[in-house]
Amino acid sequence: MKRAFVFVASAAAVVTASADAGILGFASFYRTASNGNKVVDLVAVMGNSNDRLLNVFNVQISNTFIQQAGTATRGFKPDAASSNRSNIVDSFCTIGVEGGAPYYGEYYAAGATGADGGFSTGWTTASTVIPANAGWFSSPPTLPDSLSESLANFTGTRVNSSTAAAGGSFGVWCAHLVFAPGSIIGELTMTASVKSGVSGATVTGSAVGFWHIPAPGALALLSIAGVGPHRRRF
Repeated sequence: MKRAFVFVASAAAVVTASADAGILGFASFYRTASNGNKVVDLVAVMGNSNDRLLNVFNVQISNTFIQQAGTATRGFKPDAASSNRSNIVDSFCTIGVEGGAPYYGEYYAAGATGADGGFSTGWTTASTVIPANAGWFSSPPTLPDSLSESLANFTGTRVNSSTAAAGGSFGVWCAHLVFAPGSIIGELTMTASVKSGVSGATVTGSAVGFWHIPAPGALALLSIAGVGPHRRRF
């Protein structure tokens, strides 16, 4: 029996430095595309519209992703021409939206997104795998790209990492991940660094988990409860 592709996140996913910390958790918006591919937009959920996502790092993931053919889109660096939320054939990483706003109604990945040293392969070279301990960041972090946006801008079924994340209305786009039809997803952990729009402090939150579950009917219960299987890597 084919297993449905679902994103579920750990209930104890986020640890923050203070009560006014910008990051509340993580959320995913997933859908099945017209070509059968499974598409996930990963978002860091923030407390208000002035919070910024600075970077994500210490990524651990075992999955392979679909990459669009062609030299301009062979890695995880966002391509200015085609790296948008409507893309159903290419995976890429981002810190927010190019220019901080949609362009003719479409949201493009931030061109200011850069890769840290952990992304020694796969950022601009042909690869379908995010390396262990990789990360990406916004440079410079003062651009409007990394500011929170309304989560109403995302399409697909939303699943949250925690009760706090479920209550969040703002977030910053982290990644656009495309999987082949029938894919069984594994697990992912990561850490995010955020500049709070309330206190100005830089705080971190970690981590999120990906799992597969046998049927989509369980999704609503998991989303409401903010819980998932206890098997996770931290």
